[in-house]
Amino acid sequence: MRKLFLILVLMLAAFTGCRKSHVSDDFKLNSTLRMEIKGYITFLYDPLTCQISYNPDKYEFRVHSDNMSDFYMLRLDEMPGRVGQSVNGVASWTTGDDLHSKKTAFEALKFEGGKIWLWSSSSRIAVVVQTLD
Repeated sequence: MRKLFLILVLMLAAFTGCRKSHVSDDFKLNSTLRMEIKGYITFLYDPLTCQISYNPDKYEFRVHSDNMSDFYMLRLDEMPGRVGQSVNGVASWTTGDDLHSKKTAFEALKFEGGKIWLWSSSSRIAVVVQTLD
């Protein structure tokens, strides 16, 4: 009976370990403001055709096309301050004619030059945002 229990525990650990998703190293190395979902870029900031905004009081980041037809927005419950910190938030984005929104927890992966790399393993959403002074 003890062996059966051990086998079941090991199988469960192996199964859940396979399901855990990880953000790619490429994501962490690229400093372009963008949103990726399940490894696919849904929005990529282009300084010639896009704008960014940041509201420090609401912990809200927006990246959008000049005409606002395409965008992503991230509103956090608090501002992350260290790598590994988890913060809850709501991500919203457009795809074609659709508007999507997802409430999830994000892990802070990297901070550099006012930019923050965030990752939600449960939703597989990766996003780079920027604070503005």
